[in-house]
Amino acid sequence: MRNLWLIARHEYRATVFRRAFILVTLAIPLGLLAISALAILAETSSQNRLPVGYVDRAGVLDLSRKSLASMTTGVDIRAFPDEETALAALESEEIQAFFVLPADYPDALQTDLYYLEEPPSTDVWRDFSSFVRANLVARYPQGMQMRLLEGPDVTVHDIVSKREFSQRDIVNIILPFVASLFFFIATMSASGYMLQAVAAEKENRTMELMITSVTPGQLIGGKTVGLLAAALTQLAIYVVAAVIGLMIASSRIEALQQLTVPWTYLGVMGLFFFPSYALIAALMVAIGSAVTKIQEAQQISGLLNLLFVLPMLLLVVILRNPGHPVSVFLSLFPTTAFLTISLRWGLGTVPLWQIGVGWISLVATTLFMVWAAARIFRAGMLRYGQPLRLKAAVAVLRRG
Repeated sequence: MRNLWLIARHEYRATVFRRAFILVTLAIPLGLLAISALAILAETSSQNRLPVGYVDRAGVLDLSRKSLASMTTGVDIRAFPDEETALAALESEEIQAFFVLPADYPDALQTDLYYLEEPPSTDVWRDFSSFVRANLVARYPQGMQMRLLEGPDVTVHDIVSKREFSQRDIVNIILPFVASLFFFIATMSASGYMLQAVAAEKENRTMELMITSVTPGQLIGGKTVGLLAAALTQLAIYVVAAVIGLMIASSRIEALQQLTVPWTYLGVMGLFFFPSYALIAALMVAIGSAVTKIQEAQQISGLLNLLFVLPMLLLVVILRNPGHPVSVFLSLFPTTAFLTISLRWGLGTVPLWQIGVGWISLVATTLFMVWAAARIFRAGMLRYGQPLRLKAAVAVLRRG
């Protein structure tokens, strides 16, 4: 056991301090941070802070009710007695635009908007609409006014899974797609690192020296644990970056201020992630042990990686109909179960039996591949310079 942890520590350090690992790990959060900063900077610099005016021919608007409206931009609203006065203020750039409400408003919903070059931004338009709504509901009791201004809050209850969906739980929709993207990156990284760790050491005969001091099981187990720890380190950095990003974004986006952590989803995905990672590691060990050159191993691993990322290629089918037979099959197939169930989670209910069958098939396949990889590894060590063909690999597995 001590040798296993020594190998794991060495593999972890060799992976984490690798330049490619550092670049991939930091590039995504820093890239998203840069894009977000540029978007906020562009929005702030281009936002027009001049007031917005209106001409109320119907006499339904009162500036004293502005405090009831949900104003987010801080742009002032001014009233004008007629269009000529408002137009003069617009031409002198005292205001950025003004609305004209007809005399029969709100029976006639058509309104006119005047501006010079660019119309008001969506946020300014939303603020003025909120101001108009605050005036239209003024004739109702105060309690009803607030409910009308807040709008409907629809919660969908799934009686099968007991899950709830609402606009406030937007994280339940976004998180599965983000987690799927991270798993896609982790899959590509893990396969590459594990393959290089085995094939390269076998090619330069380092493996022969190591096998004199440790057993094949300790060597494979140590490398797998070390790379898993590196993947979890990468994931932890992504999570910290995501939390910081949400904290910053929540100050500007009201919908993000009421986020709840979907612990059920995280728990289910945790059950799938670890055996999925172990399955990838076992496959890469088997490939690296069977070939003689790392280039050959990379070609084969590229094809096997498609088995794990196939749900991303069939994303249109999953989004259009999460209960489609193709989606169900991918949820039950070992290599695609994790990614498919993760994607379907944000779109609706995944039946419990599909989660159970998918997890059992994944764990069973992983255990078999770990057993097979250990035997292929031993056989490959005895064939330096000679590839282990498929027929020979099958014979090795039959002999146990």
